[in-house]
Amino acid sequence: MDTENLRSFLEVATHGSFTVAASRLNLAQSTVSARIRGLEEQLGRRLFVRDRDGVTLTPAGRQFLPHASSITRTWEQSRQDIAVPDGYETLLRLTAPAYLWDRITSPWVEWMRARRPNVALRLEGSFPDSAIDQLAEGLLDICILYLPRPHPGIVYETLAVDQVVLVQHAAQTRPWTENYILMDWGLEFRIEHDRAFAGM
Repeated sequence: MDTENLRSFLEVATHGSFTVAASRLNLAQSTVSARIRGLEEQLGRRLFVRDRDGVTLTPAGRQFLPHASSITRTWEQSRQDIAVPDGYETLLRLTAPAYLWDRITSPWVEWMRARRPNVALRLEGSFPDSAIDQLAEGLLDICILYLPRPHPGIVYETLAVDQVVLVQHAAQTRPWTENYILMDWGLEFRIEHDRAFAGM
């Protein structure tokens, strides 16, 4: 089974649109349609119903969805596991959001290069929710995140604690409450913020 057909199936199922799926995969819509037709022929079942409102999964499509997801994850993990470049012993896969690279990731890469030059590194940017899922599925070895959500079997370690401070431009003479701008850093931040500034 062609995993590219499965990727196309998953994109169409996720977005309910051949057009959006084609755009996300950088393919022509006709290519995505051909891949879905090929998959339907292999399975002997229709996977989608097309109507005015878009594309929806058939009952067979809904049943196939978790299998397609599992197959593509397993395939990706297999590819990564054997993708150790020549001259290296093993591969370490790490993800971190771009805003943490200067502060944490880049110094860590230098540290790894000096101490473990035989370990190949695969680094990529991340979105917190998908990174935790990839870590749980074994597609990543290390995630660096702000306020990760709990997940069974994943061990968390605090690398740094940020102190958030209230600032006001020196030229601002009016009370700070009149031009207050809230930077929302997530649920835990909002809880602490509301405790400190209950009236805001």
